[in-house]
Amino acid sequence: MPAYTYADGPQLQALIADHSLAGVILFASATERADTVAGLAAAAQAGVGERGWPALISIDQEGGRVARLTDGIVELPAFMAAGAAQDKSLVRGVYAAQGRDLAALGITVDFAPVADVTIGLADPIIRSRSAGDQPDAVAGTAVAAMLGYVDAAVVPAIKHFPGHGSVTTDSHDALPVQSATLDALEQRDLVPFRRAVAVGAPVVMMSHIAVQAWGGEPASLDPDAYTYLRDELGFTGVAVTDALNMGAITQSRGPGQASVEALAAGADLLLMPTSTDAALEAIVAAVEQGTLSRERLDEAAARVILLARWQAGLVPAAPTVTGDYARALASSGATVAAADCAAPFVTSPVSISGGWSADREALAAGLAAHGIAIGEGGTSIWISGTDDRAGSADVVVAMDGPWGLSGSSARVYAAVYGRGESALAGLA
Repeated sequence: MPAYTYADGPQLQALIADHSLAGVILFASATERADTVAGLAAAAQAGVGERGWPALISIDQEGGRVARLTDGIVELPAFMAAGAAQDKSLVRGVYAAQGRDLAALGITVDFAPVADVTIGLADPIIRSRSAGDQPDAVAGTAVAAMLGYVDAAVVPAIKHFPGHGSVTTDSHDALPVQSATLDALEQRDLVPFRRAVAVGAPVVMMSHIAVQAWGGEPASLDPDAYTYLRDELGFTGVAVTDALNMGAITQSRGPGQASVEALAAGADLLLMPTSTDAALEAIVAAVEQGTLSRERLDEAAARVILLARWQAGLVPAAPTVTGDYARALASSGATVAAADCAAPFVTSPVSISGGWSADREALAAGLAAHGIAIGEGGTSIWISGTDDRAGSADVVVAMDGPWGLSGSSARVYAAVYGRGESALAGLA
């Protein structure tokens, strides 16, 4: 499953047809417009011909800072908002609503939700992409979102096994090493994955994290990681690698070697090798030379084909959340701490500082809908635009990660985990 970054439908159709690809993941120019996405999805499906199973059209659409598609779809806050929301039936309904919007554009797979348990600011890449730092709570949130996608007939992919939230190296750049014991991982990082598999996760994404307890190879290339996933957790679905163009892999392996190693280790679907042609040539050569068994290749292909056919047969469930579902999630997930919890927390007029101008304007518009004017002499609101920045005002708002609140000074502390218009309307 290579990345496709162009708005050229005929080229994508030919790529799928010529290489008999499992499908494609859309990025960059391919995701700038909703009509482009829909056209590319149709072109990819045309490229499969009469092989008997559809292409998997995928996207990386978590919400928050990882949202490839912004046109024609509501902008969700980061997944931590779902973790903060107490009503997990609402969470399921929200992600079903997002899934319906994706499905309307021809998307059949979303590489979400994140099941990682974050350690906070020492975690360089997951942070508010995680539902939180409590394993059981993260598990419940990840399962709710996973089931929501299935309700919308979209395949969810639980990621990043065995957990990227507790390592301090970003696998986009280099190889993270997980030194915790397996017992420790089973009490923390692995809890959400065990729960998701038990409920029927159709896809699990393998991270490029070297777990010392499994021998120190990236999990995506480590037979012990796949054995644990299959035999210990009982997973029977599709195991997909994280993107094979990430630094954790490319620093030590070319696209051919990485692809063959991943398949031999137990991967079923190869995501974004740096060269599709090199990956395919290496796989064919490895099978011909006997270093990769035909049986392993057939097993991987069979699982992917079954997944594609299963998805094609899904029937969307009746909606339980309609309208501006991002606002509903932001409102439900907003975290507020105050000495006096009796709302309202602001009086007209309000002055807004911090953040970006678009953030201030969106919050002002949201407050105006409730009759709150902008001006001097009333409540002061300060917006933190980063995960860790602290400030001082009557009300301090953390829009991304909430960690800056601990160093801030205010009467009211609020975290909303997102900076889109819907999230700020929900905050208001």
